[in-house]
Amino acid sequence: MKVETKNLIRNDNINPYKDIETFIKKEKYKNFNPLIEVRNLSHKFKTKNKEKIIYENINFEIFENERLAFLGPNGAGKTLTISTLCGIIKQKSGEIKYNFEYDKKPHEKLSVQFQDLQFPSSLSPKDLIEFSLEIQDVNEVDEEVKEAIEIFEIDKIINTKMSKLSGGQQQRVNVFMALIGKPKVLFLDEFTTGLDIAIKTRIQNYILKFCEKNKISLVIISHDIDCIEDMVDRIIILADKRIIIDAMTSDINKKYSSVKKMLKKYILV
Repeated sequence: MKVETKNLIRNDNINPYKDIETFIKKEKYKNFNPLIEVRNLSHKFKTKNKEKIIYENINFEIFENERLAFLGPNGAGKTLTISTLCGIIKQKSGEIKYNFEYDKKPHEKLSVQFQDLQFPSSLSPKDLIEFSLEIQDVNEVDEEVKEAIEIFEIDKIINTKMSKLSGGQQQRVNVFMALIGKPKVLFLDEFTTGLDIAIKTRIQNYILKFCEKNKISLVIISHDIDCIEDMVDRIIILADKRIIIDAMTSDINKKYSSVKKMLKKYILV
């Protein structure tokens, strides 16, 4: 059902999301299977005086081979949702269905890079890569990973302790480590933070190519509008304790002229 979008005036007394149209049209994925189905997921916690609701009864899917941006204002629950899908935070309500094969837990087929993830400071990227290969029971680095090491410029810092790396270098290692396990779904949380424009572009292009080749679904959280416009074809916006928009970027462009205009208007980025 479509709701007419009104001109919104922002002030402390008006909810800027009250009359936003929510339109769901995922024609591109109609012949694809949903890898993850989320039904009536809520997150609440009790404070001293009352119950605080982060979001309530949200519903969405993550499809095979899709490129999805999961967006919203600070505090909306974006990272919280991803943490729940990945089993990092315990699911307390609703249903999460994983439609792919796994050995013990579905979370082993998911990979996530968090914005504030920190590896042990005494380890080097080489240590982390060797540890990852050991977990995967792989004897040597394949050609794809070798290419990624060069693209991410990990080869230049391969033996440097994590504690000695700059913020941008650590971010490159974080994203690289999330990739090399070749998951079913790759979650990237503000992965462009600290990257200069040249290496950011190279990494974005490599991620898209890597995901397409290995049939990996990509979900990104980002406030980088250029990154969103360049990398995804579907956007979910979580705000006002609910999903207010779930739409293809092509439909968003038709309605709002550009993704950038829609984001500036409704999420105040």
